[in-house]
Amino acid sequence: MTYDLYETDKAEKSRKRLEKGGTHIKKSIRKAYEKLSQNPEFGTTFLEGTLRGKRRLKFMGNRLRITFAICEQCRSLGHKELNNCHDCERIPNKAIKIFDVFFRGRGY
Repeated sequence: MTYDLYETDKAEKSRKRLEKGGTHIKKSIRKAYEKLSQNPEFGTTFLEGTLRGKRRLKFMGNRLRITFAICEQCRSLGHKELNNCHDCERIPNKAIKIFDVFFRGRGY
């Protein structure tokens, strides 16, 4: 089963900025998005502190990060307020909400 991917405006802007860095970055991001859509729990961990309720995926040799939430999990665990999803009601359960894409050291 595949999950639909939804990006926040911030995530879309960050992704487009990063993709200008070269085709290898663009391919890595696409591959990471594909991995998320296929199995979002594999190789990901929950974040803590101010990012509680979100997950992270490390990729491209642990140099890049994606912060995201699995919508069905977010709803069942009561993380809707933590993730501040204004469009939560319009997004299906089998979806991934991507909050940001960034280089290690520039996020969190």
